[in-house]
Amino acid sequence: MQNSRFAVAIHTLLMLATKADGPTSSDYIAGSVGTNPVLIRRLMGDLRNAGLVDSRAGATGGFVLARPAERIGLDEVYQAVESEPLFARHAKANPKCPIGRAVGPLLDRVLGEAESAMVQNLQRTTLGDLIHSREVLAQLAS
Repeated sequence: MQNSRFAVAIHTLLMLATKADGPTSSDYIAGSVGTNPVLIRRLMGDLRNAGLVDSRAGATGGFVLARPAERIGLDEVYQAVESEPLFARHAKANPKCPIGRAVGPLLDRVLGEAESAMVQNLQRTTLGDLIHSREVLAQLAS
């Protein structure tokens, strides 16, 4: 089963970056994302712990970006919300089989390198870059 926490975090942060009229509630975000507000609050807790969002208490409270979108790298978002490795590891290999003994360390290396390359790629893109993409700009203009 694929995890959508990173995609939901990007969706949420884009909303906060384009909403200039104050904090955004977890209920409002959940309505846009199509999920439960409790799940949004948990995700926002991870983003807050990473220094990407701030929360405001009270009836008109909610979440705001902690810094400008141009200073939030997608690698930071990924690392804030993803606690599991990108690729699942093969856990039940037969230790009596020579391939079974080799496959774990081999995949750890190869898949670890692939995940590192992905994170390095994410470092080159900021939330601000996404806001200025033609896809987002087209939707904001409509």
